[in-house]
Amino acid sequence: MERIDMKNRTRSTILLAAFVAVIMLGGAAFAAYSWTRRTAVEVRTAPVAEPSVKINGEVRGLLPGESGTVVAVIGNVNDFPVQVTSIKGGNTATGGGCPEWAVRVVEPDTKLVVPGRSTKKVPVRIRMEDWADEKCAGQQFSLEIVTTISPA
Repeated sequence: MERIDMKNRTRSTILLAAFVAVIMLGGAAFAAYSWTRRTAVEVRTAPVAEPSVKINGEVRGLLPGESGTVVAVIGNVNDFPVQVTSIKGGNTATGGGCPEWAVRVVEPDTKLVVPGRSTKKVPVRIRMEDWADEKCAGQQFSLEIVTTISPA
């Protein structure tokens, strides 16, 4: 009988030790969690305005393969510099039968940086393609020009 009592006592001691270990580990995990603090911080970003692009001028007397220049004024109202990454565009088909893109903007080779709160003038070359035919002669074109600008 003494032998069974000893087994029960050993089993009870092991169970009690396991129970205490679980409680201690759980307490340590809770303590680590309860010491973690979360703080809300309010962050406000600066407003950003889209740079303005104005293109003035006209090109007269274009013939196939020839080009002329107009001036684009790029205004940056932001406090940071912006970069003009592309200036593209071309005409839509005219009522006189001149096809699309017979007249187009020749994209500048260099990237232009416009400092914050300033303007820059950029020459924009307009070209009539070599393949343009007599249907384009004497036409007035309206070009759709797309300017891509990103933070510098």
